[in-house]
Amino acid sequence: MCDKNYLVALHQARTQQSSLTPLEETIDTISHSLRSKGEHVKFTHHYQEAITYVSSMAPIDCIMIEWTPSQKEAICHLLKQLRIRHEKVPAFLLVNTHDEGKSIPAEVMSNIIETFLVLDDTTDFIVGRLQAAVARYEKIIMPPLMSAMMKYAKEKEYSWSAPGHQGGIGFCKTPVGRKFFDFYGENIFRTDMGIERACLGSMLDHTGAFGESEKYIAEVFGAHRSYSLVVGTSGANRTIMQACCTDNDIAICDRNSHKSIEQGLMLTGVAPVYMTPTRNAYGIIGPIPKAQMTHKAIQQRIADNPFASKALNSRPVYSVVTNCTYDGLIYNGDAIQQLLGESCDRIHYDEAWFGYSRFNPIYQHFHAMRGDKATHGADQPTIFATHSTHKLLNALSQASYIHMREGRGSIKPAQFSQAYMMHATTSPLYSIAASNDVAAAMMEGNQGINLTTEVIEEAVEFRQAVARAHQQANAENSWFFKPWNPEVVTDPRTQQSYDFAEAPRDLLVKEQSCWMLNPTDRWHGFEGLDDNWVMLDPVKVSLLTPGLNDDGSLQEEGVPAALVTAYLSSLGIVPTRTTDFQVMFLFSMGVTKGKWVTLMNSLLSFKKYYDADAPLSEVLPGLVETDPALYGTMTMQQLGRRMIAFLKKHNPSDQLNKAYSSLPQMDMLPRDAYTQLVKDNVELVSIFDLAGRTAANSVIPYPPGIPMLMSGENFGDQHSPQIAYLQALQAWDDAFPGFEHETEGAEKEDGIYHVMCVKQ
Repeated sequence: MCDKNYLVALHQARTQQSSLTPLEETIDTISHSLRSKGEHVKFTHHYQEAITYVSSMAPIDCIMIEWTPSQKEAICHLLKQLRIRHEKVPAFLLVNTHDEGKSIPAEVMSNIIETFLVLDDTTDFIVGRLQAAVARYEKIIMPPLMSAMMKYAKEKEYSWSAPGHQGGIGFCKTPVGRKFFDFYGENIFRTDMGIERACLGSMLDHTGAFGESEKYIAEVFGAHRSYSLVVGTSGANRTIMQACCTDNDIAICDRNSHKSIEQGLMLTGVAPVYMTPTRNAYGIIGPIPKAQMTHKAIQQRIADNPFASKALNSRPVYSVVTNCTYDGLIYNGDAIQQLLGESCDRIHYDEAWFGYSRFNPIYQHFHAMRGDKATHGADQPTIFATHSTHKLLNALSQASYIHMREGRGSIKPAQFSQAYMMHATTSPLYSIAASNDVAAAMMEGNQGINLTTEVIEEAVEFRQAVARAHQQANAENSWFFKPWNPEVVTDPRTQQSYDFAEAPRDLLVKEQSCWMLNPTDRWHGFEGLDDNWVMLDPVKVSLLTPGLNDDGSLQEEGVPAALVTAYLSSLGIVPTRTTDFQVMFLFSMGVTKGKWVTLMNSLLSFKKYYDADAPLSEVLPGLVETDPALYGTMTMQQLGRRMIAFLKKHNPSDQLNKAYSSLPQMDMLPRDAYTQLVKDNVELVSIFDLAGRTAANSVIPYPPGIPMLMSGENFGDQHSPQIAYLQALQAWDDAFPGFEHETEGAEKEDGIYHVMCVKQ
């Protein structure tokens, strides 16, 4: 049993000279009694201090507030702030006299559970009421699985089954094991148990506390059915595909898909037809045009595909769209359902990075589990959503959800469970499953909108701070980073327009239209966009560096983003993505104002060093150590100019744009290419000898993280953009050691990139 945390909010600090009032004496006695029982008691000595405390991340299981009639407004404000972060925590008023009790307004009464007149009850009775309320509170807030696991841990049972460490005791028998045990703490080991613990039910059979947890998760996320997984969203995606697809079927796939989707193609043997996203000059992944999702366009893609056109089942059985993209672009979910629903009865929204979407109105209509699940009827397509709860919600790594709204093409629970078990484990770490349970509980009720609003507020404040610094630099004929977002926003209620940097924060935090990618706007860099089709997620923040013109041509001078990322990384700040002139940061529930202010300071510091043309040995000594002969005497601007000159000469971004603008020839299905790999009918081929070869695995450059070539596709002739891009990357890596790109599916032999290809 964990010690509980009681907060006592006093009107003011006591003076040494004053004698104690009956209320003060009672508070002292209550505090002493609670502490004697092992509980923690925290005092604040004016209401503003209490407001600060309840607005922080401090643990609170109960709050007692000293009632002061002259401070009604302050107490009302305290309770309002309390309910933002601690929606259900029991709150008590401690009142001195009956007359004072008569002055308590309804607004206060509605936010507390009891009022104690200190002269009417004994201290023991009051303490008992407090502890009973805290016990009820714990039962209320703890979700089903976590509650069952905590109860199990308290029972201290002996086990004669796996796991062999037996509650961590096995680890304690050697010094290194003891260090491991002490580092993580006893509870994680006591709740690491085998599947024979019938008291918890079965994760594989969805019974007991596990089944109740999945029902609870479905209710919170607006699904007809939800599944909790401990194999990540890679496992979740493969599970859905295994449940939907077989040989001689057709799948409609977003080309901008996670590699687990390709793995699903390999496992099932389904024939893919691809929808291709757009890409702007900065390398930012744009949306799939609406026109590609029409029934006519899908049918044409099927007819043009040598494998899909021969499938026995001519109607696609599965479709998948990545929502949101890695760069933070999200689709109109209503429109996707309407368009793809004409061609397919099952639509999968891969929302690995978008699990919070249901809980803030700014994302209304732009996600999978939209609105009331009761309105989703049997005549509509079955909708799947996968969420990586560990990415931008609050769960342990490998935690993931599958959500389902049943309609046409629905899969019965018993049948779906067969695919679920195929990708699950019979030895799950229950703490991961429990974190899925807790992640849902944290988003229930007002908590979801409060948590997501906090993140959006922090992201907006950071964007505006960068935008103001950019404007100031322009006024001084200098440079600074520019946030990738609309430059002007309009309040739809008043029709008043604002520069983004000076727009009211609440407008940007609450108004969806401020984040739409309008076809006529130039800031986003995408041509031919559709109205009300895609919006930018405020919490995915891309910063642009100087160097590109609006038409995508390179300027004479610039600041390569790779250099910015190298500097930030040297300070322990790791961006999530870097292209030639873009650096991206994810704002999550763990981001604080102090964290982004530190980032802002670091960006200003980079500018100072770059403008001063500081030597690399001073700013990036770790880089200099990688190649002293190259970098030892070089300055920041010298390296920047050398990088810009390389980009002008080799233009890898242009090659990548060409590579993504058309689909390569498909020589064989992904499954057949994988079969060749298993049979060892493959070989590593130099990037200078790839003409006409068939890839045995996908080739995925990072950035942007989209397959440039899928397994079974042909590299084309020696002048193909796919080959030209890989050769440009090779030249970059040779020219700039320490700035190598990551290319999944390519590996170096003797300093040269090679790709695994099917033998000829």
